[in-house]
Amino acid sequence: MDERSMRRVKEHLQQEDVQRRVLRYIEKGRAEATVTISRAAELFNLSENRLRDWEEYGLLRPLRPTGPKGRRLYTPQELDKLAIIRELIDAGYAPSDIPPDIDLIWRTFYVPDEQHRQNGQPISYGQEGGGFATLPINQRVDLSREDSFWRFFASHALRLSLLLLCEELPHTTACLVLPLNPQISLMNIQNVEDLEQVGEALVGWLNQNRSSQTLLVPAPTFEYASDFRLLPLAVMTEDSIEEEPRDRTYILLERRSRRLTLKAPIVETVRLLLRPLYENVELSRRCLGPGMRDVFDSSTDPDYMHHEQDAILHGLAETIIRLGGKGIDNHPRWLFSCILLPDYPLSMLSLQQRGLIVSAQSALSPHKVGSTAVVPQGASMDPCLRAFQSGHIVYHPVVSEEDILLANPNREYRLGSSIAVPVLGRDNVSVAVIYVTSPSRHAFSLADQRVLRMVGTMVGILLEIYQARMRPVGHLREMIAAPAIVDTQFAPFLTENEFIEHVETLLQHIYEGEEIREKDISFISLDIDNQSSLANKYGDRMARDISKAVGLRIRGQLRALKDDAVCEFYRISADRYYILLQGMPLEQARAKAELLLSVLSGSYQIDPQRIPPGQPTLPENMVTLTNITVRLGVSSYSYRKLKEILARYPGERAVVETRLLLTRFLDEVLDIGKRKGGNIVVSWDPDKRGYLHFPAGPDEVSR
Repeated sequence: MDERSMRRVKEHLQQEDVQRRVLRYIEKGRAEATVTISRAAELFNLSENRLRDWEEYGLLRPLRPTGPKGRRLYTPQELDKLAIIRELIDAGYAPSDIPPDIDLIWRTFYVPDEQHRQNGQPISYGQEGGGFATLPINQRVDLSREDSFWRFFASHALRLSLLLLCEELPHTTACLVLPLNPQISLMNIQNVEDLEQVGEALVGWLNQNRSSQTLLVPAPTFEYASDFRLLPLAVMTEDSIEEEPRDRTYILLERRSRRLTLKAPIVETVRLLLRPLYENVELSRRCLGPGMRDVFDSSTDPDYMHHEQDAILHGLAETIIRLGGKGIDNHPRWLFSCILLPDYPLSMLSLQQRGLIVSAQSALSPHKVGSTAVVPQGASMDPCLRAFQSGHIVYHPVVSEEDILLANPNREYRLGSSIAVPVLGRDNVSVAVIYVTSPSRHAFSLADQRVLRMVGTMVGILLEIYQARMRPVGHLREMIAAPAIVDTQFAPFLTENEFIEHVETLLQHIYEGEEIREKDISFISLDIDNQSSLANKYGDRMARDISKAVGLRIRGQLRALKDDAVCEFYRISADRYYILLQGMPLEQARAKAELLLSVLSGSYQIDPQRIPPGQPTLPENMVTLTNITVRLGVSSYSYRKLKEILARYPGERAVVETRLLLTRFLDEVLDIGKRKGGNIVVSWDPDKRGYLHFPAGPDEVSR
């Protein structure tokens, strides 16, 4: 439609008598509450064919629950829209004069009065014209700040729940529906079509690309209900329910997706996470109800987002052209823009080895998202690569035909100037490049470069947000299965919690007078020498990798001890390990410690980039760290000695105090080894009543 018709439509809708007539139609439509096409036509004194014609124009979008040829069903929102269209048609406007979003235009003019709102007659679940919308800016900011937590919590609780439920169903669209009215009977909810009966509901939606949305709806309906299958939140195997559902939550999955299997810990976690949403219904209504407060969490893996154009990146590329303004001829000063991302993650290739792929672009760009690329070949490089590697803007105020550019290979456009702006990440390493062209020469002033840097900052923030949002993907079920193991890199080792449990269980048996088969209980404690210095020199990640490499070497050596004693191996802190040996006397434990000292000292190969799982690390890319040493402490106790120690403390404290005493001694002998310079085994000698260290020096016994 032309601009003049649009202006006339807006002027007409602002008239008070027009707004009253539209309201009467709306209220009549809601009062009758019938949404079939025949009843909708009857309510507004129209023919069904006329409604079908307006649907062809794109003015109406009735539901078709059983598919494209199913009967048309009109939602309350469509009836509201129909009331506005009816007014405009009666006023002499042609269907071609009416924009498809006429209902949104209406809401920008109509402000419900206080009486209308108090009567509980909101226009729809959409933007509320009055109240919040008309508050002073600072008050709106304050109210939004107050509500931000709940919007954050509600959206993230639903998103994380969906990610957890669907972790084994990649690339699947899924939905959670939380009916908010506890009085509604759920006995008859058997199919997706029945969900409309539950009334008001909070909805979490997870798209195939793992972006998500949170909505509060008056009644959950779907354009094509047959596209989904309905499941309760319950323990199930291959969609087969194994327990009675304990709440009102429903899961909707694409009908073509794999069948769902949920274990009890997963279901319970989701129930607990969603429970506050049932307990704070009014808060959800305030934060997510009328006022267009739906939350959309766009989440794409930044290492692979060039596979499809991201909506936010695409919007930024289009905005860049608008930021350039218009020239004397009233045409945009800038021709097109592209946002290029690396073709491989930094953990797989170095900065110098990586190329760039067009991952988003504006309308007039001649390139193809996901296909157009520049790679580092030869002495001359594309300016986008030079900007990417140097971290500086590369500006061509005058483009010659000899310049190597990410330009149109078909020469459809004649370029006057171009600019490549690098985007830096958190570690000041380039993560993207913004490339902009202009048909004019000298088209990018310092002011233009500054605004492009600001857009680059937005791109960097967006990529960091995407990195953070992708972090839990693929690991949530590991967290549910083993909640005590936060750092999964050290999952192969037992934890301090398990050390406490095992030692206290053993001491409890001794305290209760039970005979144990292993009369001698020995401990070996181990600490990596100069671990803090290693972390300062190589960084915390390399230090952690060294600690893991030492632990894996210990575990490999301990396999030989299985025939000698009951052996358990625990990681206690960043550089400390404990070994529990049941049935091994002191002399034998010392010998094992000396063997470990010789095995563990030496060199270790570490992957500084930490290639993702499944990707082999080439030997030439490994870093060899030499002169890594450890110190060890050895202690041993007989059954009789432990019973004597337990008797020193009151009954309710005996086991815990004895365990703490044993642990303090392990730490003490390691501290002695540190003072002696490390690379040593320190052990208590019960005969000499002092400490021995191996290899022995001139001062063998320290009293």
